[in-house]
Amino acid sequence: MQYPEFIHEAKEQLGVQTEEEVLDITRAFLHTLTEHLAGNAADNLGAQLPAPLLDIIREISPEQRDQGERFKLTEFYQRVADKLGVDEETGQHYTQQFMQLLGRMVTEGELHKIKITLSEDYAPLFESSQTAQNSPR
Repeated sequence: MQYPEFIHEAKEQLGVQTEEEVLDITRAFLHTLTEHLAGNAADNLGAQLPAPLLDIIREISPEQRDQGERFKLTEFYQRVADKLGVDEETGQHYTQQFMQLLGRMVTEGELHKIKITLSEDYAPLFESSQTAQNSPR
């Protein structure tokens, strides 16, 4: 998926109007995911995304990207919400919607690699992204 297509699809998926809103949500999601992943998993994910999204992942230092801080899905929602300055319910909504979008941007294999690094309570996020992968683009 090319960057302009990503912006168009993200506006629709996330229910926002501007590229700035898309990038704010993207940054909140990708930074939170990057905080959670260990090793080069975030960079591997970023390699399948449009270049500006890899740049967002790389805003986090290599040392921090390597840490792999562990936290539950509910905390993931809260961190996204905090980064956006919204309530947890809105953070959860944006996280779920972005995950569906991510499911259309990366390979099934890459999604599986991410899934196996996360705890079982993240399974609902991957159910929605698998549906997105199997739907026509």
